Amino acid sequence: MATSIIKLHTFSGACDNFPPCYILQVDDFYCLLDCGYSEILPESRIAEIGKWVKKISAVLISHASLRHLGLLPVLYGKYGLRCPVYTTIPVCKLGQLVCYDEFQSRYLSKDFKLFALDDIDNVFRLVVPVKYSQTTNLQGKGRGLSITPLPSGHMLGGTIWKIVKDETDIIYAVDFNNEKSRHLNGAALDACIRPRLLIIDASNALYTNTMRKDRNSLLRDLLLKTLRRGGNVLIAVDSTGFSLELAYILDNLWHSPESGLMAYGLAMLSFVGGNVLDTTRALIEWMSERILRSFEDQRNNPFQMRHLQVCQTLDQLDLVANPKVILATDASLRAGFSRLLFADWADNELNSIILTSRDGDFREAADFSVFADNRIEPPVSLGRRLIGLARMEDWAREGLAMADEDTLLVPLHLSQRVPVFLEAEGDGNTNENPNGDASRRGSAVEGQTVPPTPLNAKVYDEDQNNDDDEEENDENGLSEVVTGDGVINFQPYPFLPSQHAGVLTHGRHLACYDIVNDSNPRTGGQFFRSAKLANLTFPIHSRIIQWDEYGEKCDTTVYRLSNEHEETKMSPDKKRKRLEGVNLASNRNRSNRNSRVQPTTNGAKKKAGVDLATAPMEKLLNLLVLQNTSSVNVNSPEFQIPNNMTTKCVSEELEIPLRCEVSFIDFESRSDGESLRKIITGLRPHEVIVIGATQAAVNAVVEHCRSDLNLRKELIHTPSGVDVVNCTKESDIYQARMKDSLVRRLRFTKIREYDLAWVDADISTGDENNTEGGVIGIISEGVSADNLPVLNPPAHLIEDHSTVFVNEPRLSDMKQLLLEMGLQAEFNSGALVVENCVSIKRTQTGKMTLEGIISPTYFTVRDLLYRQFAIL
Repeated sequence: MATSIIKLHTFSGACDNFPPCYILQVDDFYCLLDCGYSEILPESRIAEIGKWVKKISAVLISHASLRHLGLLPVLYGKYGLRCPVYTTIPVCKLGQLVCYDEFQSRYLSKDFKLFALDDIDNVFRLVVPVKYSQTTNLQGKGRGLSITPLPSGHMLGGTIWKIVKDETDIIYAVDFNNEKSRHLNGAALDACIRPRLLIIDASNALYTNTMRKDRNSLLRDLLLKTLRRGGNVLIAVDSTGFSLELAYILDNLWHSPESGLMAYGLAMLSFVGGNVLDTTRALIEWMSERILRSFEDQRNNPFQMRHLQVCQTLDQLDLVANPKVILATDASLRAGFSRLLFADWADNELNSIILTSRDGDFREAADFSVFADNRIEPPVSLGRRLIGLARMEDWAREGLAMADEDTLLVPLHLSQRVPVFLEAEGDGNTNENPNGDASRRGSAVEGQTVPPTPLNAKVYDEDQNNDDDEEENDENGLSEVVTGDGVINFQPYPFLPSQHAGVLTHGRHLACYDIVNDSNPRTGGQFFRSAKLANLTFPIHSRIIQWDEYGEKCDTTVYRLSNEHEETKMSPDKKRKRLEGVNLASNRNRSNRNSRVQPTTNGAKKKAGVDLATAPMEKLLNLLVLQNTSSVNVNSPEFQIPNNMTTKCVSEELEIPLRCEVSFIDFESRSDGESLRKIITGLRPHEVIVIGATQAAVNAVVEHCRSDLNLRKELIHTPSGVDVVNCTKESDIYQARMKDSLVRRLRFTKIREYDLAWVDADISTGDENNTEGGVIGIISEGVSADNLPVLNPPAHLIEDHSTVFVNEPRLSDMKQLLLEMGLQAEFNSGALVVENCVSIKRTQTGKMTLEGIISPTYFTVRDLLYRQFAIL
């Protein structure tokens, strides 16, 4: 029987198609199990979780994805989460990069204020890294509990958590994979046999996986077919999960001469792609045995990519020769580079788009029956709709217009953040750019209104430009549009589909010469797109010698001017703040952006806080990111942010003609329905809590538990939405709060690690005592709805109660204690006989009896037996 209060509070991820987020309660210990985030997660759910933050004593994170840890920065920054966060080392390192990538993608496309970069850094300082099969004993309110992470096989460092309290073991298993992949072993389910409580994810209960051999063959054939006809391939992936498996597979394909793919380009487009690969190279011991053995024998790191190029901006992607294969984030096409490339490539029948994950949306075609009535909840992402189109599902075509007989028009809301420079006072109005109306880029659909386009968009695709044209394009790297309120909007690189969408423009990409490219190419970053081709001359690298002819290193401080000496006298705190301000953004975005911005106007020259004609692009981008950093005083003179510089989001509602080929190849690395049923049968749990995305999948697992495991109805729980599941089976366990005056009157008796006392008290409701002081325990805001009763000192005389013996000592332990005291003790017919005159035995009802001759031995044995009990 259970001796603890066990409850599971669900906030999302229970039959609602939202990311998993639960709180496991064991007595007065509250543990947060994952805290996933999605763009479709209602704010009311986040606020509900925030009410419980003050009671949470620990956080267990299972995987390095937004689906499992996306709310960590939010709970830290807005609700004050300060407890330890337990996770494996790969999940800690890669999870931080996932949050960086999410912030970059969201901030560059909308006014993203859910969390800041500082919140990401601070919350990951709370992480307590653990290793597989390492048992950690918790402290504080969790004293007596232990947690053990086990491999899940889903992502690098992914975890199945085993939580043990006394003889009660709880298994928390979501998003696991029992099969091996190229870089990961399967889930370690052998250590989870016969658990007291199993919390399992049933989202894939109605899904069937494709064989790995067939899946890889389908991917290779699709790539060859698209590349040989001259088209590009967009593969939508996540930041740190199955994208590693795909990158490993593709790099091996490119390395094999028999594949026929070595002549084409291969790149990963992500804000944190380079950091992810660098981190992954140092985590070989967390990968499969095959990779570990190859590394030990041949010293060959599989993630030392030989053919995969890492790009952090679209300008860097332009340097990859066409046709090419691009791994771009994110997987659902809700934001990020994959959404931008889809808008630019979807109107070309030569291209292909490959979706690799449902990104947490596990609904099947039957669940979208109300799609046409616009009553479906939560809303469908662009990636999930494209998966439906690839599967030829009818619901995916509902509400889509037709451009022609065979072409669908996909609605797309496209938004990007652009820099805006305000006019200085007293300079008068500036005439509108004469090229503003003439230089408009062709829309994806004829007759659609689009914003004015930069001048460089008109000439960027020209192959035969002379030197004068290139210089002119360089000067007009940003076009300006003067609005009526005196705001000059310097537009970034064009984000609408190209007017040459039907034709591949090979000339805009540099050929693969054997000349070493400049280490700092003149690219504009994700804000500014340069029109001038990079690396027009042979690269020159000048070496700066830092010592003189005699080998002594030169001390430049000797030759500083007087105003520079004042800086050396600056206090260490002020210096540190200045260095943090300069390096804050650059540490998080390491792409090379050294192009220079030179705005031109037709009116009077404007005075800016920074000389835009000479300021490097890295400085401008850092200043823009700093404006969204909560802990940095952007008005401080150390940052020198110009007064006339700000940013805004520009949005467009488009209809993209879907002429490219769309395919779905499952690389989610999750166990399917058949494997899930076999796993549950093999584990044989005493009690099950089934959580999942859809009610149909949950019902399928419930029916399997009833038929194959013969579990009673009360032992199978199916929470829904915001719910509480009570798994406490001991009927005489209650929770209450006591007055200080009552606690001082108690007499405690220690037995093992517990202190017990008999309590005589008057019971009252919590509402009657909220205004009174002295109640044990702090009732946090939002959790007072528990309405726990309050125990007060009795107002009248209480009669004595019968003596109560607490504990169940074992006869074998008694024999050992008697032998240590020098008494002869042995078992005879199930009874423990001491000195042939006293016997101790246990009846069929579980009671212990002591029989024997009245003698000193009898009283000695009786005293020893009493000491094994807590007598109340």
